[in-house]
Order: sequence, then structure tokens, then C-alpha cells
Amino acid sequence: MLRRLALAGMVALLVGAGPLAQTPEPAQDDSIEVLRTRANAGDAEAQYNLGVAYRDSEGVPQDNVEAVAWFRQAAEQGDANAQYNLGAMYVNGRGVPQDAVEVYKWFNLATTYTDASTREEFAKARDSVAEFLTPQQQTEGQRLTREWRERVARVPNPRFR
Repeated sequence: MLRRLALAGMVALLVGAGPLAQTPEPAQDDSIEVLRTRANAGDAEAQYNLGVAYRDSEGVPQDNVEAVAWFRQAAEQGDANAQYNLGAMYVNGRGVPQDAVEVYKWFNLATTYTDASTREEFAKARDSVAEFLTPQQQTEGQRLTREWRERVARVPNPRFR
């Protein structure tokens, strides 16, 4: 239990201080209705922005379950910011059960799919989580990461080519 609380505290500090703590607001023409339309059409950026809106109560009531659902849709398309934020939701169990292995998996994926300017920050967060995992949990997180990559490699999506 203490290990879990320590993990939550450590990663919460990282997440709060990380590059996504200052999430930019959606463009002015991206009203919630427009975002929802684009998100429902499969636009990963709109899905991510809608997740942020629900997480931060920006134009919609705060709803962690909705935030997680939108982050997950964008994360499954390879959106690194959504992957990172989805991992952050697992840190303290915001809309999902608290799960350090899932945090590690999503932070690890975010590190892979982000650009060079953010990669180091995401890697630091992933590595900080790894310090709190048992060797078995780390192995499980790496296995889940590998399985995710193999699964999406079979999906025809230019982001993964």
C-alpha cells in the first residue's frame, strides 16, 4: 500500500510538472460540438482535446470516465499526448483503477510515439514509474507495450508505418 501511495505521489509530481500540465486550449473554432463531431469521425487530435476538456471541465462538466474514454481512443491511434495523459489517469485512479503497470505501458508508448522535444520528459516519467515496479511488473509492462505495438502494426494506419 505504501509503495502504491509513493508511486502515486512521485508520478503525480512528474505529471503535474511535465510538459502536458500546461495543455493548450483548443483553437477558438473548436467548440465542444465541433470537437465531438471530429472526435466521433475518428480524429485523434479532437479525441485528445475532448479528453482534456472533460478532465479539466473546459466547456463540459468534469468527467474522468469521459476523459479516459476519449484519451483511450486517441491513444489507440498512436497519439502520444493521449497515451501520456491516459497513463496519468491510471496514476491516481481517475476514471480507471489505479494501476502502475498500465501507467508504465502508456508512458512507455508515449515515449515511443512523441517527437524529440517531448521524448525526454516522457521517458523520465516512465523511468520514475519503473523505479516503483517489481521486476515482474516491469516485465509485464514491457510485454503489454510490445503486444500493443504488434497489434497496431497489423492495422492499416500511416502513423505506424
